[in-house]
Amino acid sequence: MRNTVRIILSLRNTITVNGLLYGIKHIPLIGKHISDRIYGIRIIKILALIVAVIVEVFKAFFGKALLFGMIFLGSGFVSSLYDYSQNTVYMYALLLFLIAGAFMYNLFNVTTEVKYAVFLLGMDAKKYITSIFAYDAFTIFIGYALFGIPTALIAGVPWYFAVLIPFAGVGTKAATVGLQMSSYAAKLNSGRKTNRRGQPLTVVGSTAFNVLLCMIICTVGAIAAPMVIFNNMFLMSAVAIAIAALALIPGILAMKKFPYGMYRTALFAERDKTAKVKQDAGSQVKKMASAQITETEGVTSGAKGFRYLNELFVKRHRKLLWGSVIKIIIGTFIAIVILSVLLYIELYVSFRKDSTFDPTESTIRSIFTAHLSGFPFVLYFINRGAAICQTMFANCDSSLLTFGFYKTPHSILTMFRLRLISLIKLNFIPAFMIAVYAVVVIALTGGQEYQYQYVMTFLSIILSMVFFSVHHLAIYYLLQPYTSEYKIKSKSYQIVSIVTYMVCWFLFNNNVSATIFAPVAAVFTVVYAVLACVLVYKFAPKTFRIK
Repeated sequence: MRNTVRIILSLRNTITVNGLLYGIKHIPLIGKHISDRIYGIRIIKILALIVAVIVEVFKAFFGKALLFGMIFLGSGFVSSLYDYSQNTVYMYALLLFLIAGAFMYNLFNVTTEVKYAVFLLGMDAKKYITSIFAYDAFTIFIGYALFGIPTALIAGVPWYFAVLIPFAGVGTKAATVGLQMSSYAAKLNSGRKTNRRGQPLTVVGSTAFNVLLCMIICTVGAIAAPMVIFNNMFLMSAVAIAIAALALIPGILAMKKFPYGMYRTALFAERDKTAKVKQDAGSQVKKMASAQITETEGVTSGAKGFRYLNELFVKRHRKLLWGSVIKIIIGTFIAIVILSVLLYIELYVSFRKDSTFDPTESTIRSIFTAHLSGFPFVLYFINRGAAICQTMFANCDSSLLTFGFYKTPHSILTMFRLRLISLIKLNFIPAFMIAVYAVVVIALTGGQEYQYQYVMTFLSIILSMVFFSVHHLAIYYLLQPYTSEYKIKSKSYQIVSIVTYMVCWFLFNNNVSATIFAPVAAVFTVVYAVLACVLVYKFAPKTFRIK
């Protein structure tokens, strides 16, 4: 097993390294000057290997650190707000997350390394699956021990229950996999080979059913949470964690009973099902991205040239363009309502406990003051720039790029500017709602701490929205990541997206005062917009094309 894990990790690193080198080779501006010899340069491969190892460690432990950090901070917030025992909140929240995580685990997931290792190189399927589970169990145990035990002890969990957390993490995964394997073997032995949709039966079963079942369990758990926490039922949650740890034994036994020949059968079934799901998803994406024109009668514009083209496109596809934006607006409104309720409860409860309570110490206020630099991370997800660019490609550019006049520098820059204004208009409402609410919260919880705080806070959020509108449209023109099937297949685009995400995550975790963040954001956004226009004018005629 040790040798098999070594081979799998070596293969995984090779795939990651080659992917990184391929992405570097296809970076705009400099990629064309890099020859294929980059794959053989030792120092470059060593640097890429270091990055690949960092990526592997990040994937193995970042999610676990985030999970326990969120549980610890969340349990601390709830316990301080309502004067409950933090250890009870911590253990109950951990139990819910363990159950949810068990349903999301797919040991038979067909990744690129599976295709190489099992399907192309002929690795023994059972050795591969058992080795992958052993590696996953090892990372889970180490991650839960490094992040789970310390946070549990700080939260007040007794040490003899805290040390069970790593075993519970592995136990829930083993029990789930063992149950899935037993069920799959029973179905195949009874003669069933396909589900109701005609797809091959897989070990994990229906993804939609698993998600639904997980949601039901988590919903029931959330409903029962007040009763458990209010009555300080710590022992119940702790015993459940202990049972999850003990589930490791029957889970391993069930996995051992899984027939040897079914490992390969299960992987092939998962591969065929994944291919079918991707095909259906691609058709759905194509259908959604290339929707029917809203209406043609009465839709016109008094503009001329490219302005006419852009206005006509926006008007005729307003349902498609505004569809996802409206969902974000609704989600933003719901978030504002929830935060408002929490703010009222926080101020009301705190004032009842202590009439001298300072409203500037409000937790909700601190979101828009001490943690204002974290909003680019929020706007990174709610900005619809990427989805709208895909819509533009599917419904307009994929056809017009076949004509030479549409790819001239002047035409590209003109459309870029017009679309940027349209994109900012589409993304403006959610950002405006958040910015106004931020100012209202600050006003209701003690007012400004320094001069122009309202203006600085408002501008910080609006400018972040403008930046992402520019950013998504610029990388669309400079990288054009979509294929004829409207799927993203550009490594450079993915690398830029990851780097952007990491910068936003850094800002999210490092508080920057609005007095610094707002002016810097303003200057950076203006410079970025000007630079984007220059780069699009100079390089997009070569990069903005059908792939």
